[in-house]
Amino acid sequence: MVRFKVIRASRLLLAAAIGLFLLVGAALVLRYVLNSPGTAPAANASLVRADEAQEAKTAVVFASSSGVTALAGAEAPRVLIYHTHTHEAYEQVSDDPYDAVEAWRTTDADHSVVRVGSELARRLRGFGFRVVHDTTDHEGQELSTAYDRSLQTLQGYRERFDLYIDLHRDAVEPGESVDQARLMLLVGNGVGFDEKPFYTQNLAFAKALSEEINAIRPGACKGVLVKDGRYNQHVGVFSVLVEVGHNRNTLAQALDAVPPLAEGIRRLLIDAPRPELTAMRRAWAGLSDQ
Repeated sequence: MVRFKVIRASRLLLAAAIGLFLLVGAALVLRYVLNSPGTAPAANASLVRADEAQEAKTAVVFASSSGVTALAGAEAPRVLIYHTHTHEAYEQVSDDPYDAVEAWRTTDADHSVVRVGSELARRLRGFGFRVVHDTTDHEGQELSTAYDRSLQTLQGYRERFDLYIDLHRDAVEPGESVDQARLMLLVGNGVGFDEKPFYTQNLAFAKALSEEINAIRPGACKGVLVKDGRYNQHVGVFSVLVEVGHNRNTLAQALDAVPPLAEGIRRLLIDAPRPELTAMRRAWAGLSDQ
């Protein structure tokens, strides 16, 4: 009888120990999930997993004008690339056509502005940036409310980024060349909104980036365009809208415009950060931490 009680007590202790182990394990897993950086909307879970796998390396190495530099993963600048007007596409070409939903628009991500975003992400990663390329379709069936949906996507990220890029394709203007895809940066001044964008900071960054791009490839970037509205640029510092070419350019021409854009970003955020921009970025980060 005593032996039976001892055995029974031992089994109860073993069961309690197993239960405690499972409870602790579940708590650790929950803590990891809640505290993991860069959480994005569930619709993009596979996209984010791929990006985070690429960023999980403890160090990144990239070529710079002064040689080869190594940055710890935590120090590498974070960039978010997304597309409010996801269906924007380029001029059809006979040897690489796409299915258009209307003129110069397609849901085929290999032929839309999303493809240009993928190329920019690839080049920036090669320089050592930690990049999330969010390919969420914000147009759906209603173009006029696309900015509302892209804002929801931005608000789904808990982590702050050093640079937010809303990548677009422009519309051709009368007399504009179709032989080259030029870049243009757009900044909203906040007119019409109670919650204003970081207009001063974003405009300073856009002007500096335009200068860098034109130093790399003269004439590749137009002047910065300031427009009424905020274009979701109130989400953080720095936030810019980048137009890559226009609808009468080909996709190949748009892709050719990406290298000076990527190189300009590298110069500003890695190679030779400008003190005034660094001060703006740190001030915003400090305010956001309060």
